[in-house]
Amino acid sequence: MAVHRSAKLANMPSMQHTPKKRARAYDPLLDEVEEFPTAEEIAAMPDPAPLLPAIATLVVEVIAGARSVDQMAALVSDQVYEKLRAKVIQKNRAEAINGRPALLPKFAVTKVKADSPRPGVIESVVLVSTQARTRAVAIRLEPIHKRWRATSVSVL
Repeated sequence: MAVHRSAKLANMPSMQHTPKKRARAYDPLLDEVEEFPTAEEIAAMPDPAPLLPAIATLVVEVIAGARSVDQMAALVSDQVYEKLRAKVIQKNRAEAINGRPALLPKFAVTKVKADSPRPGVIESVVLVSTQARTRAVAIRLEPIHKRWRATSVSVL
């Protein structure tokens, strides 16, 4: 029985296709952090308290359509960025179906509650109020490359 030439080549070790492994982006929630900052390095970092209302405000503005998600890239992890980007795309599709853009609400940060479950991790809830309702924005900050970045953001 004759074997086709391409079948012979495919079975040769030098000709077999081995898929390249793509380098996965660093994710602080999934990756083992061997170089987690020491207490001294965390103390030398800027105070994260002003970031909490700023991030909450930016997230609400991005979801409302008043701000581009790209403007938050330096403050959030890749996972949070992609989640926000997907939400904006979904909202834009809904507006295209309805035929009218949503109005941009006026809002104010009314309360910030922060806690640290372990050194170098800050979990907080920021209340953002409009005339119609109050929303809670849950934010988790972690030190990544000597900067505070939001590794989790949820709007309730």
